[in-house]
Amino acid sequence: MHLKLSLVMRHIFLYLILIVLIGTGCSSIKETSRHQMEAGIYNVNNQNNKRFFVDVREDSISLYPLSKTKAGWIADTTLASVIQLNTSNPNNRQQTKFINRSFDLDVMSILFKYRPYTAGFPNQLNTNFNAAEFIGHRTDLYILSYDKNPLNTYLRRINHFAYSFGGFVGLGATQMNPFVTGNNIQSEYDGVVLTKGLAGLIGVGEFTFGAALGFDNLLDRNRKYWIYQGKSWIGFTVGFNIN
Repeated sequence: MHLKLSLVMRHIFLYLILIVLIGTGCSSIKETSRHQMEAGIYNVNNQNNKRFFVDVREDSISLYPLSKTKAGWIADTTLASVIQLNTSNPNNRQQTKFINRSFDLDVMSILFKYRPYTAGFPNQLNTNFNAAEFIGHRTDLYILSYDKNPLNTYLRRINHFAYSFGGFVGLGATQMNPFVTGNNIQSEYDGVVLTKGLAGLIGVGEFTFGAALGFDNLLDRNRKYWIYQGKSWIGFTVGFNIN
């Protein structure tokens, strides 16, 4: 009982370290949140999905066509079009989708890992401490629409959705005992594993949630006995966007 309590306290302590590290990283993140639409390069759906530089202001959104040059993207300011956000003209109240694709960098943790039946050991749901770095490709979708209210006026709304696909790598802990080593060791301890795999994430503000397919490799000399060495698992992840 004392050993189990000690392990629980150790995991709580490690989670607190992760929270502190994330909190420290937050201080360097720009003040403007990514889930708020900013000026930048977007594909616009009702403009044949072409790429524009989009200048977002309080009462309007300006679209500047882009052309690719050796020096990079160049905006044509002579062909700008403007979407009025506060408008009484029904022709201007069109739903518009803005798509931004970018590199994604997250700090994440696998809340639980489901390990299938292995070496006579039943299905397992593990919640050991782990922390990983996610690197992938992110798509941010902003949908501009207009909602009619009881006063017969229209209010603009910009909804945001985001999703990412990529890989992750990190470190974690796993409980080592005779049962998961085929009785090749007699002691119990927390082993350190290298955890890696692929994940699909959904962005909610600065936080991400998703599913992962991963593999663990024990880093000590008992790895040849560990029944889960290099075996696949699936899990649920939670993370924080840091770029």
